[in-house]
Amino acid sequence: MNKVAFIDMEGVLVPEIWKFLAKRLNISELRITTREVEDYEKLMLYRIAVLAKYQITLPKIQSIIGQLDPIEGATEFLQELKRKGFEIKIVSDCFHELLEGFLQQLKVPIDTVYCHRLQVDSEGYVNKVLYSRQHGKHEVIEKYPLSLENSMAIGDAFNDFTMLEAVTHGYLFSPSKEVLEKALPIFNIVTSYQEVIDSINSKISARKFAV
Repeated sequence: MNKVAFIDMEGVLVPEIWKFLAKRLNISELRITTREVEDYEKLMLYRIAVLAKYQITLPKIQSIIGQLDPIEGATEFLQELKRKGFEIKIVSDCFHELLEGFLQQLKVPIDTVYCHRLQVDSEGYVNKVLYSRQHGKHEVIEKYPLSLENSMAIGDAFNDFTMLEAVTHGYLFSPSKEVLEKALPIFNIVTSYQEVIDSINSKISARKFAV
């Protein structure tokens, strides 16, 4: 019986990349994330315009992100989920070009990651997003022939809502005030990895998860 954990990347396993870039580059316009804006495609068009305005290339972005580490305890959290029998699938609205270093640190195989790609021009400037899905993160889950009662999902922002709704056990991880205000009552609100593990243990005891 499949037990799959669909997990967001930014805000759950790694810090918010764009906020980190905003701080290092001293560009306040890049601080806006999906915790504040629901329309992700609109947000990315805005980000691309800001990067062009300040002449920030993809190689420069990658060099700055290389200084950032996963959230403390994230690797151990994933290992604990695996010990409990969960297959890990990363479902992120970030990009392969920005996540590769993190995946190595988190010990996550690239073929278990579902995210988008960035297109750059001849000078290295991002000019387009190549989306891997059209309607939301739930599209990844719908492709899996699994029992929903043994699937879970963890996210932190508006763009995670459809993914959390698509499983029986959806965890909203340290959400912003704006996200929390629109969260569905069925979401489990958690603020730490330990709270997720404790909840899973409780559900296993109550036979809501397979052992």
